[in-house]
Amino acid sequence: MILYLILLGFVVAHLPRFYRFVQEVRRMKRLSSVIPGDEGVFFAGHGFEFGMDPQVMPHRAVARMNRTVKESGVQLMKLWFIHENVYMPTNGETVKYILDSNDEITKGVEYDVLVPWLGTGLLISTGDKWKSRRKMLTPTFHFSMLDGYLAIMNRHAKICTELLEDRAGTKVDMYPVVKMCALDIICETAMGKELDSQRHANQPYVEAIVNLMSLGTKIAMSFHLWTPLMRYLLGIQQSYDRSLIIAHKFSKSVIDERTEALKRGEVESNKRAFLDLLLELKEQHSLNDEDIREEVDTFMFEGHDTTSSGMGWIVWCLACNPDIQERAYEEVMKVLGDDPDRDLTREDMGQLIYLERCIKESMRLYPPVPFASRQLQNDLQCGEYLLPQHSNVSVSPFVIHRNESIYPNATQFNPDNFLPERVASRNPYDYIPFSAGPRNCIGQKFAQYEEKIMTALLLRRFRFKSDGPLSSQRFAAEAILRPIDGINVMVIRR
Repeated sequence: MILYLILLGFVVAHLPRFYRFVQEVRRMKRLSSVIPGDEGVFFAGHGFEFGMDPQVMPHRAVARMNRTVKESGVQLMKLWFIHENVYMPTNGETVKYILDSNDEITKGVEYDVLVPWLGTGLLISTGDKWKSRRKMLTPTFHFSMLDGYLAIMNRHAKICTELLEDRAGTKVDMYPVVKMCALDIICETAMGKELDSQRHANQPYVEAIVNLMSLGTKIAMSFHLWTPLMRYLLGIQQSYDRSLIIAHKFSKSVIDERTEALKRGEVESNKRAFLDLLLELKEQHSLNDEDIREEVDTFMFEGHDTTSSGMGWIVWCLACNPDIQERAYEEVMKVLGDDPDRDLTREDMGQLIYLERCIKESMRLYPPVPFASRQLQNDLQCGEYLLPQHSNVSVSPFVIHRNESIYPNATQFNPDNFLPERVASRNPYDYIPFSAGPRNCIGQKFAQYEEKIMTALLLRRFRFKSDGPLSSQRFAAEAILRPIDGINVMVIRR
């Protein structure tokens, strides 16, 4: 009898919430029915079609997108996953509604897995906190600050080429090579700390960062790992927590060291790291040590994994297109001249026009962040359709960049897609590797500098050759677009 009463009380207490949930889903279904397209199978929606396999899902999303556009002309896909309503804009004109919104800036729940590591820094925060942080941090990525990072980028890119010399003439997985280089660059520019992971990859901090990225992705993509209990039973949470302790301890120790160095006047004005700028803003913006750690760890995450993904795919695209690679090399040599040790300057980068087109085309085909999401806090008018509150909008550079109505022969690598006249004929939001609008990537210019420097200095020293065609490379759409088998290419000394 007591158990019955407890159960009855539980049902009665939750009945109003369940009623609101049912009403909300019914409203979503009603608004969804106006948009052309099916709603999947009963109950599961499109769950079986898309699945949770990060290798399969992006291909199915692109196939459905191109089919939807051809059949109905509507540049908006509606998807259902049980009760979850997801909308996916498929061109720049449609995605602009969400990206230009100053109110709909809340990320989807899949970002929650990053909160224990990154806290609610710029990547994850929303509302007033995000707006104040964005306003505070934007000046730290001014051109004058970025110019101070160029020497660091050049130095680590040269170390990368020097270490590759010993492996010339062999097949090399370039993904970990560029990943360690990117990690060294972001560690020194963000923290002012020389990590030297390219020579010493087995450091605890390096291993912790790699493990956090791997486990975070695994948790986000696996239904059975969404509950803490299952993660603990399988030992995954314990491994994640150990890496988390190491990463946070390292960040905090660097913050303490840098704070003392600034007090003693030991940091040269032209060698300031991102952390130094945060420490200078500490009192003005009432930041505590945890606030600073959040932002430093956020930039360590965003500035290393996304850039290494971008760099890996650039190498792969050039290795699979030797004629294009040779033309890019000739341009690099024309700009840099015969001096094998000369750094790449900002003025040089402005002259590497064809190389820039190659990099942009690589990021069109293989955007480092293939999918991102926003959870609507209010109804959103998207052209003629009303997207309901609490539904999700999936912003997918991967899908938009492979829209055949925008990019003919969309799966081919063609740098001419970025000739000025072709760019002018497209909506600016048809190409969004760094997102767009108020919540675009604050570090995109930093990433563009780094990728151009690393690519140019690698091409100056080596030629890359692939055994297979561009399409032979398998990838997974995780937090970043990860090459499953690495970027295995022949490295040939020039």
